[in-house]
Amino acid sequence: MTDLEDRIREALQDPRWQLPVWQDPMPRIRRAARGQRAVLAGAAAILLAVAAVLPLALMSRLGTRPPGTQASAAPTLPPREAGSSIPSWTKRLHGEVAYGCGGALCLMRPDRTGKRMLSAPAPQWDPAWSPDGRRLAFRGYYGPAKGDFTLYVVDANGCHLTKLNAAMNGTSPSWSPTGRQIAFVIEGINVINADGTASHSLTRDTPTYSDDSPAWSASNRIAFVRTRNRTSLGEIYTMNADGSRVAALTHGAPGFGEPSWSPDGKSIAFVANPPGTIEVANANGTRAHRVSPRSWTSYSPTWTPDRKVVFLTDSSAGINAYIVNPDGTGLRLLYHLADLVQGTQIAWGPASLPRGGC
Repeated sequence: MTDLEDRIREALQDPRWQLPVWQDPMPRIRRAARGQRAVLAGAAAILLAVAAVLPLALMSRLGTRPPGTQASAAPTLPPREAGSSIPSWTKRLHGEVAYGCGGALCLMRPDRTGKRMLSAPAPQWDPAWSPDGRRLAFRGYYGPAKGDFTLYVVDANGCHLTKLNAAMNGTSPSWSPTGRQIAFVIEGINVINADGTASHSLTRDTPTYSDDSPAWSASNRIAFVRTRNRTSLGEIYTMNADGSRVAALTHGAPGFGEPSWSPDGKSIAFVANPPGTIEVANANGTRAHRVSPRSWTSYSPTWTPDRKVVFLTDSSAGINAYIVNPDGTGLRLLYHLADLVQGTQIAWGPASLPRGGC
C-alpha cells in the first residue's frame, strides 16, 4: 500500500492533474455594477431634463395647434380704457349689431347700448340685415309642436314679423341689393321675395356636390360655398342673380366657407379651414390675405358700414369678437364673451338701431 500511496501522491502533484486556478469574479462584477450605476445616473439626469422641458415644448406646440384643433389662447391685445366698461372708440362705430345669445338673437348698438332680445319664435339663428338696415331676416322655429323652422323677416324695432312659408326649413338668408329678395338654402341656393312669394331655385344639390352659405353683393353677384360630397373642404363660387355665370373664386386647400361681401361689393371676406382664419380678397378672388392670427379659430366674418371686418374667435378664453381693417392692421378686441353670451354668429347692419317696440 505504501508504494501505491506514493504513486498516487506523485500523480496528484503532477501539474496535468491539478485543477486550474480561477480568478475571483467579484471585483469584475463590482466594476460592472459601478459602471451600470453611472449609466443609470446619467439617464436619470437626461429624463429629468426632458421632463422639465417637455411641458414647455408641448405648450409651444399647442400654440400653433395642428389643423382641426382648438386654439390654445388668444394673445393679449390692448385693454379697455381704465375706468370705462365701454371703450370710447366703439362710440365712433356706425351701424347695428345682431348676435347669437343663448338660443335667441340679441340686438344692440356698436357701443353695446340699447341691448334687447329679438321678440320672435325661438330658437333663432342666421341673422341677416337688409341693405337699408331697417329689417332683419333670420331662421326660427315654425312651431314648437312640429320642431320645423323657416325664415322670418322682422323690422329692426321688432314689429311686423313675417313668416316666409315658402322657405320652410330654409337656412342662411342673404338680402339682394334692392332689399326686395332674399337668397337662402334648401337643397341648393334659392331666392324668394321678401314678402314670401315667388320662391325659385338658382342651383340644386347633386350627388357630386352641395351648395350653401349664399352672400349677395352690392354688385348683384351671389357668392356661395360648393362642397364636394364625402369631403368637408368647400370652395367659394360666385354667380349672377339669375344663376348664370357660375365661377370659382377660391381654388384648392385648405377649403373655404362663410363668404361675406364688403358694403361696396369690391372685397369679400371668408373663412379658410382648417384651422379657421379670416381672409380678405378682391371681388374676383385675387390678392387674398389673412387678417386674423393664424393660431386662432376664427369665423362669422361681417363688415361694418365703414369697411372694417368683424369676426368671432373661439379660444381657451371663450368666444370673443374682434375688429380689424381689411388690410389686416388695427386688430382690436371688440366684445368679450360675457357681452356675447356665448354667441356663435354676428351680423352688422348699416343703420342706427331704433328702440324696440311697435
